[in-house]
Amino acid sequence: MLQGPETVSLEEEKKQEGELNFSFGSDTRRYYLGHKDGVPFLMVEYFDALPDELSEEEKAKFSKEKRIIKGEEKDVYVLKYGPVPKQKEEYQEPNPDQSKRYRITQARDFERSMIERFVADNTNKQVMEEILAKYSGLSQEEITQIVEQIFTAQRRGDKEKIRALSARFSKEVAEKIRNEIRERMLPRPKELDIARLVDILKNKKVLFYTGAGISVASGVHSMDQLYETLGIDMSRKVDDLLQKAITNPQSVIDSWEEFTKAAFEKPATPAHQALAVIAQKIKSQIFTENVDHLQEKAGVKAVHLTGPWLKENIQPEWLKDVDVVVTVGLSYDDRGFLGWYKENNPNGKIIAINLNQPSYLGNEDFLLKGDCQEKFLN
Repeated sequence: MLQGPETVSLEEEKKQEGELNFSFGSDTRRYYLGHKDGVPFLMVEYFDALPDELSEEEKAKFSKEKRIIKGEEKDVYVLKYGPVPKQKEEYQEPNPDQSKRYRITQARDFERSMIERFVADNTNKQVMEEILAKYSGLSQEEITQIVEQIFTAQRRGDKEKIRALSARFSKEVAEKIRNEIRERMLPRPKELDIARLVDILKNKKVLFYTGAGISVASGVHSMDQLYETLGIDMSRKVDDLLQKAITNPQSVIDSWEEFTKAAFEKPATPAHQALAVIAQKIKSQIFTENVDHLQEKAGVKAVHLTGPWLKENIQPEWLKDVDVVVTVGLSYDDRGFLGWYKENNPNGKIIAINLNQPSYLGNEDFLLKGDCQEKFLN
């Protein structure tokens, strides 16, 4: 793990193109987007029953299959477009533990339950009143009443009441309120500059860990942007992707192909190029949560993480040998790797190079604030 990244040739990298596959799922349905023999395909599976919101004509486009899932026979409604592989070749039944497989352990996230923790402390009532006075435009009497209702609802565990009270504010105002609370509740990592970063990394065993922020400058979508582009919203029974899959599946394929081409064909950014040089010089591996291959475009292989890969290839005691994990453009600990690192190496440090403070930094960690493209050029 600490031997440095392998180099990769353009010929090797080209072989990976056209093999990118994704699945997005919930308890009710699963979307598959991928390639078979270089040709894109789309498949939608709906479990138990199709939503009532669909017309009979739309429902008729699905075939009905009987499958044994977790020892129980279930109806699965399937819509296919393109050369969908046979299920036994590439797909497993939907797994309710998929989120657990996706992560190696619970994500390190100081933002989780942040609002609940803030409201659970009655000493924060005055602070909340000051925040609402700053942004809400309400009278002092209204503010005092709302704050009392929010704190009472929190004490009673009445989440519906809290949601109803929160709905009184616009999205913009709610975001400003959240940011004010975030500023007060999150840890305060030490801020540093490039010179200090270089000094810290001297003679240290380092692991680099990249996220979507390192690739956006090249025009590659983040996963959130991909969800938005495809129209995926699992909270809705019929989201835009499902509607498009029924009425115009080629439009989904076109969006998918655009993402795939960007993942493999966009040039490496200056940050990717610089990171390749630094990682080889100090013999550090590069882990990434990204599905794009821009780091490979810079000439070195990144380890594309999944929960299963980590469990199968990394021994927890190895993490004790890593003095510092340097994250680049990583906003959240989606894979749970940083949580796993800290569990096994409590004295290990995380240094984040990011535009804003990520939710995984503790008081003992460090933040180099700014655009990673610019920082790597300094």
